[in-house]
Amino acid sequence: MRKELIGFLLILCAGCAPVPQWETAERLAAESELENASTQVEMTSASGGMAAQAEKQLAEALDWKLSTLSRPERRALLLEQFHWQRLMDRRNAEPMGNGSIAPMLQSLREEARLENRFKELTAPVEVQRAFVALREAPVRFQGKMLSLDFGELNLEIPKEKLGEGMPESETIAQLNIPLCREVTIGADCFLVGVIEPTNYNVVSSFGLGTEQNLCIWKNGEFFASHLIGRRLVILGVKASPEGIELSYRTREGEFLKKRYSWKPNSESILINHWTTEKIDLD
Repeated sequence: MRKELIGFLLILCAGCAPVPQWETAERLAAESELENASTQVEMTSASGGMAAQAEKQLAEALDWKLSTLSRPERRALLLEQFHWQRLMDRRNAEPMGNGSIAPMLQSLREEARLENRFKELTAPVEVQRAFVALREAPVRFQGKMLSLDFGELNLEIPKEKLGEGMPESETIAQLNIPLCREVTIGADCFLVGVIEPTNYNVVSSFGLGTEQNLCIWKNGEFFASHLIGRRLVILGVKASPEGIELSYRTREGEFLKKRYSWKPNSESILINHWTTEKIDLD
């Protein structure tokens, strides 16, 4: 992530502009280039281009967000962006092994984090507020309570699985920012979020990780988790005191809805990973 981003934004004039869109023509062209790449060199180059395009889109989103704020709020957002960028620069520099695909994986990891920040900046205020409340939320995974790190779930690789030159930890899942919700029921505050795997398009022995988890927190505590899909496209979440309604599209193109109540359970989130490979995706 280029260090010049904040300096560039500081000199931008905060004028009124439409909400920036992620799926631009340039963005789609970059994705097509990666999909059509036939060699590792082409894939690495294309993934780098996607990260550069994502950085440009983030700059536009930040400029737009600044144009909607008061002067004190602008200062606060610029300071937050500075801290976010320093954190992500450090995390993006973490090694992803010594294999031939490591440079491509690093570019895709950077691009994914830029996309997440873009989604946060352009989300409705209530969605952004819910995500901020969930960025460091606790989750139960493999019988342990872990904390999200800026919306990401990091897994320490077991020592018996470590090989020479391998990273000691890996980001295996993340919050889907546009699907974060907050609901107050009586004196209790409930937060809803969808945690999905992130494997940066790499296929392991179990295939692409596509399982997604609908998670509920009550007053800051992990409260419930539901495995909601394999190869499903979630279209939206509606949360109210009456319950949670999830709308989605199946891989066959069928549009469906499912409702969940505010009932507790003790299930862990389920995320496939090469160290576990427990979920059958077929």
